[in-house]
Amino acid sequence: MKTLNNQELAHFCEQFAIILHSGIAAIDGLSILAENSDGTQDEQLLQKMQQDMEEYGSLAHALEQTGFFPDSMISYVQVGEETGCLDEVMQNLAVHYKNEYAVSTQIKSAISYPLLMLVMMGAVIVILLVKVLPVFQQVFNQLGMEMSGISKGLLNAGSSISRYSTVLLILAVLLAGGILFLILHPAGRKAASRVIAKIPGLKNIPISRDYGRLTQALALGLRSGLTPERSMELAKPLLNHPEIQASFDKATSLLNEGASYLDAMTESGLFKGMDARLIAIGFRTGASDEVMNSLSEKYQEQALVSVSNAVSVMEPTIIIILSVMVGLVLLAVMMPLLGVFSGMIG
Repeated sequence: MKTLNNQELAHFCEQFAIILHSGIAAIDGLSILAENSDGTQDEQLLQKMQQDMEEYGSLAHALEQTGFFPDSMISYVQVGEETGCLDEVMQNLAVHYKNEYAVSTQIKSAISYPLLMLVMMGAVIVILLVKVLPVFQQVFNQLGMEMSGISKGLLNAGSSISRYSTVLLILAVLLAGGILFLILHPAGRKAASRVIAKIPGLKNIPISRDYGRLTQALALGLRSGLTPERSMELAKPLLNHPEIQASFDKATSLLNEGASYLDAMTESGLFKGMDARLIAIGFRTGASDEVMNSLSEKYQEQALVSVSNAVSVMEPTIIIILSVMVGLVLLAVMMPLLGVFSGMIG
């Protein structure tokens, strides 16, 4: 069953944190949320969770039975119930999902304009080939001439597009579906990260995104009182980049062999340089969760800067390439006509 998105999870956690901070019991909080829900489906979900809590007395169990909440969130809620800090855990989860939603939204917004421009310019080229060139062909025929060279090739291309329009439409739908899969599905995002990681100028984006998620998850685990091993276990599904996954697995192995949390982070190569020194200082001063949170903000900002830089290069490149293509189409047709008109005037 599909889990709730980051915005919905942040909204739920934030509301529940406010309720718990007010001294209201979790089961009564579910009843309040159900009474103030916006839709029937939300109300039914919350009522189902309330019934489950009445039977088992655990919010984590109620969340798990719905199938709408991620396993990592359920684990954190379970820890919060066991330690009596459920309100703080819910507040931390709200911040976590808000950050995830904000960064994802900004990245999608940054790349949506170049994609839209690419589609629009592509549509202009198709219209020129399919609709405009046949008109010029009629003009040539009336003048007793035939298209040749590039003009003839472009006309044939337009004819092929018209002839196989159904097949091309199906391919376009499949391409759009593939893009949505790469954006929305976890497996697709992992595959896209592997591809992007090999493209110069773009490979820093998935690295920064993974490190942003990792440090945020570790900060959440440290604040929630989880063991290092459990924090790492919950953070692992958030990673997509193969190099980071390899370092992460090495750090997990060192932890299992008895290494300290700090040694596992640094000796595995998961964190290097200044970041490793900051983490070491954080552990020595008892501010490890704050350091991890600061690193998360830094990595998320790096991801946004990398996306912005990539887009600043992509936009003019797309415009130049497509403008040249449109210009070539027009020149291939207009130049012969101008030659005819010049001969007629001469």
